[in-house]
Order: sequence, then structure tokens, then C-alpha cells
Amino acid sequence: MSAPLRVAIAGCGLIGGKRAEALAADDVVVGTYDVVREAAERLGPAVDSYEALLALEPDVVVIATSHDQLSALGVQALEAGAHVLVEKPAGVSVAQVEALAAAAERTGKLVKVGFNHRFHPGLARVAEEVHSGRWGEVLHVRGRYGHGGRVGYDREWRAEPARSGGGELIDQGMHLIDLTHWILGPLPLHSALLRTQFWDTSVDDNAALLLGEANSRTAPWATLHVSWTEWKNLFSLEVYCRTAKFHVEGLVRSYGPQKLRIFAMKPELGPPDVEEIDYSPEDPSWQAEWANFSAAIAAGDESLIIGGLADARYAWQTVEAAYAAGGYDDMRAEVGG
Repeated sequence: MSAPLRVAIAGCGLIGGKRAEALAADDVVVGTYDVVREAAERLGPAVDSYEALLALEPDVVVIATSHDQLSALGVQALEAGAHVLVEKPAGVSVAQVEALAAAAERTGKLVKVGFNHRFHPGLARVAEEVHSGRWGEVLHVRGRYGHGGRVGYDREWRAEPARSGGGELIDQGMHLIDLTHWILGPLPLHSALLRTQFWDTSVDDNAALLLGEANSRTAPWATLHVSWTEWKNLFSLEVYCRTAKFHVEGLVRSYGPQKLRIFAMKPELGPPDVEEIDYSPEDPSWQAEWANFSAAIAAGDESLIIGGLADARYAWQTVEAAYAAGGYDDMRAEVGG
């Protein structure tokens, strides 16, 4: 059992609220901070500044702010002696992720990046099956993820490059890139096609990536498409192994219930044997991710963290390469750090 943790939360919107709800029963929220004080007060004892939050000497600081604040606030928390759970994408550039990693190394504290999709039960089961080697090597992955935004989405902070770092490729694309990395390991960017077709903004509202070695006939590869013009929310990840296909659909709520289908091939091929698993309509990923980080803190063992700074660095390398290849250099020029 992990010891109770004293937790501070910076950024008390939707995701900060999910993090507060996911804490273990004996963990304590010792303080909260948000530029909207009423939001902070809903989650715990509110303070007037981030410095006042750190002065409470929490064991862990959860940082769920806009992307441009994540790295700098994380470095401050580490230097104040706290472990850090920082939401993805952990900054707005490779350089900002590396600044966090340097601070973690310097202070000896742990950093968890909020890649909660790894903790959805269907996706966790796929990773377990693939990594077991039971089904042979992975041939390729196909991922799709999208939503339709809402009225005024192009005027929210996610559409401001200086605050978000980019558009849909970061908003939902980071999750697909991370899941592909988890399953296949690091793949180079082969090509990228990005568009701003519907929303009146300088950031991308659609992105399609092809990952894999260009000069190999047999190496694994992946194709990913993320969209702010999906209109009906969608999540779909298909993983093709030599002797099976795994297909996860849904992320609960507006994305529909999560379902995993396993298609096990027969030696003679033909129609596969099919296993279907329907998961609870509730989302257990936030609690499971917090339990993982708590266990790593209790053990003092960074290797126990599922989804950390090295994973965020790979994702940002891929994103930066995709924006350069896709003609969004002017948009990235607005990004600091």
C-alpha cells in the first residue's frame, strides 16, 4: 500500500477536477490554485498564488494548466521538493520537456506525464497482449481520434499557438502518438499532412501521420488521423500482429462505451475466432494512472512510471517534425520555449 500523499493542484478546470477525484481515499488536497479562484475553491483550500501553493510543502503537485505553463510550473515544483504529475503534452516543445527532465534529474524527484489513455482497460489489455509476444510481431497500427469542437472553439486557448503549441495534432494526436510508441516503440516520421479546413485559426484542425522506416520492406509502421471535424466523437485503435488483430473502440461518455475485439487467426487463415470484451461505462483511467504514480513514489523508482518524460519527448519530436513537414513553421514560430 502506498502512503497517503499531500497533494497540491495547479489548474482547477475540467482535468484538474478529474485529478482531484482520482486521488486515493487517504490522500489529502492541501491546497489549490487557479487564476479563477472559484474554480480552485471547488477542489480544495484555495491560495492566492503558485508560490503560496508550493509553500504548503506538498508531496506532489498536479499541474493541469494551459500547455505554455506546464514546464515552467513543473520545474518550480520540483525545485521546491515535490514530485510532479504534469498533464500532457508537458510543455510546448522538446526543449521544454528536456527542461523538466533536467530539473527532475537535478532534484531527484519523479515526474509523471498525464498519458491517461494508457490506463483505459481495453488499451492496457492490447499492450499486454502485444508485449507478451504470443501473437508474433506487430505489423502495423491504425489509429483514428476526433471530435467536432463546439461553437467558439477557434477562440479558445487551444487555438492560440503561443499557449497550446499547436492544434489537433497536440490536442488528441499526442495520445495516438504515445499509444503507438507504447506498442511499437519509437518510429520515425515518414510523412505528415496537416490542414486547417474548417476552424478560423492558425493551428491545424486535421492531421494525418505516417510513421515508419522509409527504406524497409518489413519494418512496422503506423497511420494516424486526428480531427476537429469528426462531428460525432470517435476513438478507434487497431493493432495488427502476425496472428491476430486487436481493435479498441470508444473511450466512454460521448465517445461511446469501450469495446475490445480480438480477432485470432487460424493456421489455415479464413474467418478468425473473435472474442469481444465490453468494459464498464465508467472511466477508470484517472484512478489507475494515479495509483501507478503513487506506487512509483512509494518505491522511489522511476522505472515503474507508465508514461513519463521520455515518452513526452518522443511525442514532441514527432510533432515538431510533422509541423515542419506539413508547412506550419509560421504557426510554430509563435510558440515560445
